[in-house]
Amino acid sequence: MKLVFLSHDSNHTGGAQKCLVDLFKGLKCKYPHCEIYVIFPSEGELIETCAPYIDGYKVIPMPWWLLDNNRVISFRKKVSFAFKTIKRVMKVVRYLRLIKPDYAVTNTIVLPYLALSCKILSVKHIWFIHEIPTTWGDRKFVFSLEGILKFIDSFSAKVVVPSNFAKSFYTQAIRINKIDVITQAVDLDVSCSSVQAEHKRYTILLVGTFDSNKGQMELLQAIKSIVDSGRDISCYLVGSDAGNLSICKKFISTNELEDNVTIAPFTNDIYAYYLLADILVVCSGFETFGRVVVEAQKCGLPAILTDVGANPERIQDGVNGLLYAKGDIDDLVCKIEVLRDKCKRDEFVKQVKQIKLEKYSLVSFASQFYDLLK
Repeated sequence: MKLVFLSHDSNHTGGAQKCLVDLFKGLKCKYPHCEIYVIFPSEGELIETCAPYIDGYKVIPMPWWLLDNNRVISFRKKVSFAFKTIKRVMKVVRYLRLIKPDYAVTNTIVLPYLALSCKILSVKHIWFIHEIPTTWGDRKFVFSLEGILKFIDSFSAKVVVPSNFAKSFYTQAIRINKIDVITQAVDLDVSCSSVQAEHKRYTILLVGTFDSNKGQMELLQAIKSIVDSGRDISCYLVGSDAGNLSICKKFISTNELEDNVTIAPFTNDIYAYYLLADILVVCSGFETFGRVVVEAQKCGLPAILTDVGANPERIQDGVNGLLYAKGDIDDLVCKIEVLRDKCKRDEFVKQVKQIKLEKYSLVSFASQFYDLLK
């Protein structure tokens, strides 16, 4: 079988890109006869990461039909984008004619070019969507969201999503028989100990881009409440800046939390931070999958998550982790304090082991995806 994928980005920092790499690894392991080709929108480190698992690639510059602001988009700009789209589609068509794929897969919702090209050549197209556009308060499509969703429904044989939460959103606009939920892999590049070492200070970790969704400020308010009550705590915030880093730094400085909070930039060696922490905290306003939760669990870390999005699909409250009411700082503080007790943390880690995490394996992920093709 010959497959071609379209990646929306060429860096390796996002969850969608990591998901794509894990899929390639799993397919090559489980189905070595598969030929995998990829179209990238630019040169970047993702190409090097994918290289051992793919049979070829093509770089075709392609702008997103998603803009970074919410300003009104003129009719002239829409027409201009449409004309530029035709040129890029023809480049994709030429590449598809060269490799003759059996199936084509667009990774994420922000690029329409592969779907259009497949319609021209009558190639079956699958959309792998990781995001929910209505949660992007600061971004806007060139065309209406309603039109985008109709386009996806018309220009795809299947739409793949990573959670039932995501499926519930897309079934509002896309035929339900087209949508399938598959559990993506979470492959660890290093071997993490399943037993966390004792730390001198109770240490919590939040991993995520500093933006309006990930909730760093919510956690910082909880840290301040804990410190003000006379209890010691240490916290690592790890992630790249998307506009909210300065706000967090100002809060830390204003409230003299420098001894309690350490900010670190995004790193591919995130596992080192899992081993430094006692628990993981996820304060996101929404998650369609929640990769870091599974990573932390595989590293033996219990987790506290918001009770929204796909989080309840990853954590059963009180069984293999804790959920708190999004926006409720007192509830978050309470849950953090519950896990200050190492015996309680060990109980949750034991429950995770009993539930098992094989469903997040490369082979399981590849098998689910391959079955959809059949």
